Amino acid sequence: MKRNILTLTLALLLLAALLVGCAKPAPAAPTGEQPASTGETAGTDTAAPADTQAPEDPVDIEALYEAGMAKIKGEQGDELVLLPETDPEFVESLFPGLTSIDMAQYKLALSPVTNGPVEVDIVEVKNKADVQKVIDIFQARVDSLSEDTGYPENAAAWKNNSRITSRGNLVILAVLTDYYGELPAEFILD
Repeated sequence: MKRNILTLTLALLLLAALLVGCAKPAPAAPTGEQPASTGETAGTDTAAPADTQAPEDPVDIEALYEAGMAKIKGEQGDELVLLPETDPEFVESLFPGLTSIDMAQYKLALSPVTNGPVEVDIVEVKNKADVQKVIDIFQARVDSLSEDTGYPENAAAWKNNSRITSRGNLVILAVLTDYYGELPAEFILD
């Protein structure tokens, strides 16, 4: 008898949990922002002030990266494989100062060979004033690797094939060896 009561109790608890999980979420609390007007109201000016600028559409950098990578093929038709890097200490060792910048999102994809001249780094900063800081950090990496006397072929590729571009709050550093051809348009922002 005790086993039946326990089984019935557990079944009721499971049913209650399912019902709670299926319930509609509560409406979001108001944030203090007024909803955008969809129609004209008599006697009011609905135009935005001239000194304001509409925010840019958000960029899905993962989709941008995947689209660009899909277009890169080697001379034999092989695809380029890059390794994502997210460890803050390692990122800081490669890009000194980058981890101190407030980033909205980033994708750092590095060559499997240390400092190899194939790399795609995409950073979106939260503050427009930080764009130049990211450009400078990327340029310091390019300058350093283009002077690597231990691997002159790699240094030449870093010097001649790397490109840093920006648009809005987005900055891209991309470098490819001649084996992979030209950079795809997805990795060139200007």
